[in-house]
Amino acid sequence: MPIVIKDYDWKQTKQDLSVHIPLKVLCEQKADIFTSKRYLKVKYEQYFFELILLHSIDVSKSQCKLTDDNVIFELRKEEEQTWHSLEPDIPKKEKLELKKRLLDEAYSRIQEQDKEKINKKAELKRVAVREQIELDTIQRDRIEEVKTEEKTNALGDVNQWSAEIATNTRIDSPKKQHNINSKNKISTHAANKILIKPTIEAILPSPRAVKTLEIEFTPREFPTPSRESQLDEENEWLSKQAEARRSAGFISEDVRPEERNPQFLKAKGDEFLRNKNYLGAISAYSFGIKICPKFVDLHIARSEAHFLVGNFNKAVQDCSSALDLLKPAVSLNLNERALCVGRRGEALCKLGFIKQGVEELKISLQLKPSPYFTTVLETIRNENAV
Repeated sequence: MPIVIKDYDWKQTKQDLSVHIPLKVLCEQKADIFTSKRYLKVKYEQYFFELILLHSIDVSKSQCKLTDDNVIFELRKEEEQTWHSLEPDIPKKEKLELKKRLLDEAYSRIQEQDKEKINKKAELKRVAVREQIELDTIQRDRIEEVKTEEKTNALGDVNQWSAEIATNTRIDSPKKQHNINSKNKISTHAANKILIKPTIEAILPSPRAVKTLEIEFTPREFPTPSRESQLDEENEWLSKQAEARRSAGFISEDVRPEERNPQFLKAKGDEFLRNKNYLGAISAYSFGIKICPKFVDLHIARSEAHFLVGNFNKAVQDCSSALDLLKPAVSLNLNERALCVGRRGEALCKLGFIKQGVEELKISLQLKPSPYFTTVLETIRNENAV
């Protein structure tokens, strides 16, 4: 609990005010001192002192001195006058409100000062950057001037040397021509040989033959790269999946090469569907779609198998794929389009999309009346009051 210091001495003149606060074994590094226009505070270890002044002081011209056992405030009054007391004689509640207001004002003033310092620092930084840019520009221009001057001097020397060479050549040409004619006479036959000597062009090799390289990658069931550390787990998983497909009655690896055609797989899937082996039918249809993705009958049949097994999302997808393959819409594919739209509407209703499903069923009945889809539509309307 802090020890509140109430004993202090003060004295004044018309301009100045001095407050002496006794403390025991004061340490400058640990003392917390706060000064504002009308509020003073000193806190050191368990000792605490605060004072609300009667009038305002000039904080910028005031100072605080620390001695071994005292804190001395030397304050400058804002107005030259004699105070009849050091602090106002008001009730405790009003004093607390006044203290709060003074602290808020001091806090706001400190924030403004900090903001001004930050703005001033930023402005000084901008000025320094601007001056540095100007200095760099002057230095760069000076370097360019030196380069231009050196280049001009070098070109002047070269031009002068070229002019001297040309002058010497014009002066020495007659003498050299005379010496050549008198000492070394070149025959006309030799000169003609030199002039008509054919130039030999280098024979370039013909372009290389173009060939296409075919690259075959090792087939892999998993989408991730192969890892030797996971090879056993992957083989175990593939064997389990193959066993599950065998138990369903169909596995693509067991199909003979002559049976790998969409028509055979469609018939095989229809046989599984009639025997209510829906998983086997889905496997057969899926393998057929893998071989021939544009065989629309496989998509329609697989949508029926998915619907019967309760996989309504897959049924909707297969119906949509079949409708994409049934374009353009002609009279020959009217029955298939009506069936796909109706089945997709029924599957949407099963998924909870009643409004969309009812619209699909209406479109299907407009394409071709169907007692089955009429019954389905009436049942959905009665159950959901649509």
